[in-house]
Amino acid sequence: MSAPARAAAPAAARAQPRIPQRFWIGLVAVIVYVALAAGVSSLLVDWLAPEGELAEFALSHIPVLLPLIIAGLVFARRSGWAEIWRTPAAFETRPRRWWMLVIPLLMLTQSIIVLTLTPWGNWDILGIALVALITAMVGLGEELYFRGILRSSLRANHGETLTLLVTSLLFGAAHSFGSAIHGEPVGTIAFQVGVTMLDGVLFYAAFRATGRLWVAIALHALSDFTLYLSSTNLADQNAIDVSTVPANIAIQGTLWALVVVVFISAMRQDLAARRSRRVVEQTA
Repeated sequence: MSAPARAAAPAAARAQPRIPQRFWIGLVAVIVYVALAAGVSSLLVDWLAPEGELAEFALSHIPVLLPLIIAGLVFARRSGWAEIWRTPAAFETRPRRWWMLVIPLLMLTQSIIVLTLTPWGNWDILGIALVALITAMVGLGEELYFRGILRSSLRANHGETLTLLVTSLLFGAAHSFGSAIHGEPVGTIAFQVGVTMLDGVLFYAAFRATGRLWVAIALHALSDFTLYLSSTNLADQNAIDVSTVPANIAIQGTLWALVVVVFISAMRQDLAARRSRRVVEQTA
């Protein structure tokens, strides 16, 4: 064996993941995350009965999210799944999809608009810091498990379209888990799944556009942070009179239209990949 070949062999071995990238592994990971995040938090609140909105908000998030995030980070490190944190950006592959960068930019702009309309007088420093900490944990946890571990488990063996669809659908279903437990009408649950699924597509697109998971994490955390601060209470993540601002209406409409474009782009990418494989097979 030549010297270059001997040098390449260890590098190839290191590139192999220590844990096989199987969909069931990613699925189990998100099921555990959702079940513990929703179930244990409710038990803690019912058991300890904290006084005050901020205390309940902290108790329902921090004790549960912290171990889940640690477990996810340990898995990401030891599994060898490099795609959890990094994937080829849309502008690094051919054809170069520079247009996808519009999605994270619009999402950032939308959050900035909400921040400018936030009633800061309703909050003190402690409350703002606590919301910032918890939303950062939520952004890291959900993106690590859904766009990181789950996406990597699917993308290793399937096309972009199926990966996009499944991760976004499960993301939407996960955010309706609480509504299902409390017996909300089927129509309400279906609407929640649909709306949150669109958010999942946008976070997925932000990751694909930049190739860095931290971008999706930051956008997710910032979005939750702005919506919580703009709401009347921490149990209702709806911005007050912010969604009716003309600029936000225009941005949201544009983002929803781009969701369709993202799916079309994913389908075209899969079609091009299949054609490329056929050419290689015919040549071989």
